[in-house]
Amino acid sequence: MKTAVHNIPLLDPINDGRHTLSSNPYSRESVPYVFVLREEQIVGCPYTWVDREGVAGGILFLFGPGVGKDPIVEHFADIKLPPGSNFDDWRVGNIHFSQDMKMESAKIEVRGKRVDLDCTFEAVHPAYGYGGHVRGCPPWLADNRLEQTGKMQGVLTLDGRRIPFDTVGYRDHSWGTRDWQSAQHWKWLHAQAGPELAVHFMEIQALGRVELRGYVLREGLMAEVAAVEVDFVTDDQYLHHSIDAIVRDTAGRTTRVAGNFFGHYLLVPGPHTTLNEGGMTCTIDGRAGDGYVEFMWQTAYIEHIREALRLQKASR
Repeated sequence: MKTAVHNIPLLDPINDGRHTLSSNPYSRESVPYVFVLREEQIVGCPYTWVDREGVAGGILFLFGPGVGKDPIVEHFADIKLPPGSNFDDWRVGNIHFSQDMKMESAKIEVRGKRVDLDCTFEAVHPAYGYGGHVRGCPPWLADNRLEQTGKMQGVLTLDGRRIPFDTVGYRDHSWGTRDWQSAQHWKWLHAQAGPELAVHFMEIQALGRVELRGYVLREGLMAEVAAVEVDFVTDDQYLHHSIDAIVRDTAGRTTRVAGNFFGHYLLVPGPHTTLNEGGMTCTIDGRAGDGYVEFMWQTAYIEHIREALRLQKASR
């Protein structure tokens, strides 16, 4: 990875592996990967997690017009792992992750009822850690969290149909406390247009503050996000249909991401929280690309907004 880094502390590669979690009941560690198949109109996410007692779970969800009206979900949960299990040889149900422990590459395998996945992830820049920010990582979100853009290559087998792919991919890895109810809302975005142009940011509304973390990779230089201006369009269920983001970084650059979403999935980590996942085609400064955006809402709030919109329409 020939990438210069502008005032971003680099993470020790040991963070590709497991971490010691505190006794906080919200402690957990998780690793999701995301890939976008533009031509097939499919988005996929193999995702695994483990708690402080070594009880793990995993999920593979696929959504978008390419899989039909309803998402496909393969789920494996409440599996007690052997002592010493690490992400270099991580087996949870029918999920197998093999990370190289250098934060550079990984192999992902999933065997499901309708879906098989065999692919690799190759990072295109050093991992970005939220803990390196001047305000650190929000302590209710994680002790630390890394984000990374890459290339994903392999084969997705869907209901017996083989779909070879060579596409963009993203991953994060977080460890520590995850209190889903401390945040009121967030926008988590990854977008990529070729191996040397990528944007990630997470804008969070929590505890009376707006927290912002992320990076821009352009022309071989990776710099931290300093400010974002985000506009978006939603439907009456508050699923995001388009997004327009102006991103300013600490190297003094301004980058624009404009995306249109072709598929959605509702990921519900608990009864209080709803994660609206969306796969998009996009442009970054006019260059064609692909991306993924997650809008987090507290469930009671989003239900209230939906009902308020319904009442407004009914009263016209």
